[in-house]
Amino acid sequence: MLRRLICFTFSIFLLLRAAPAAEAPEPVLPILMYHDVRWENPGKDAVTPAELESDLRWLASEGYTPVTMARVADFVLEGKPLPPRPIVLSFDDGFQSAYLTVLPLLRAYGMPMVLSVIAGSADEFSAYPGEDPRRAHATWTQLRALADSGFAELQNHSYALHHGGGGAWGCDRRPGESPAAYEARLGEDALKAQERLLAETGRTALVFTYPYGRWSGESEAVLRELGFRATFTCDYGVNRLTGDPDCLFGLRRICRSHGADLAALLAGAAAFQKER
Repeated sequence: MLRRLICFTFSIFLLLRAAPAAEAPEPVLPILMYHDVRWENPGKDAVTPAELESDLRWLASEGYTPVTMARVADFVLEGKPLPPRPIVLSFDDGFQSAYLTVLPLLRAYGMPMVLSVIAGSADEFSAYPGEDPRRAHATWTQLRALADSGFAELQNHSYALHHGGGGAWGCDRRPGESPAAYEARLGEDALKAQERLLAETGRTALVFTYPYGRWSGESEAVLRELGFRATFTCDYGVNRLTGDPDCLFGLRRICRSHGADLAALLAGAAAFQKER
């Protein structure tokens, strides 16, 4: 009897050892999209400081861990682990509120943001600093302080394409513009922003954030050729991370507007992605 029991136990051990290990599920990455943070006239592109702090407090209570895009890229490209429930807090445009209002809150909660900078606006406001924080962009001095803080990862939001012009918005091709001319214009602008970010902060952006979310297969090809490792769109949804570098391009985001409920926003985006 004892011999039978030992043989049975050993057989179960061998079966368990031989069974293939279940593959870890691919992480789902939500990316929240903020713009300005101010008390006056909040709206689609501006939340109040109280709303942002409420978001940070709720994310912490629900076990979310804000991460930088460098950590996301390390997971996809090198297999380095991500924390449970990763999320990216992205802030577009580089408003002065990122330095004056957002940074102190991030320090308090120990959470990093991904700040996409319009390099041309940083040049402009560094030369002629704005006195109205509701409209002003951060100066390079402030952006350096943000980058050096460890709570802001600076990314490329173009040099001047956010201002449109020539009959096109953002990274759209202009009417009548040849593919070669379009590629040269987009490449020149993106590289100029890269050069300014590197010269002023000593850091090279790995993400290109599309102005107005306007993107195409043409623009993706140009930005890949320039060496970007990821792109942010304004397309709605969450992202599933695989070991394929392609999963870092055309990343979807969730716009966080004034008055919205963060829990509902995240649940809605996850449900939308499942239905697709």
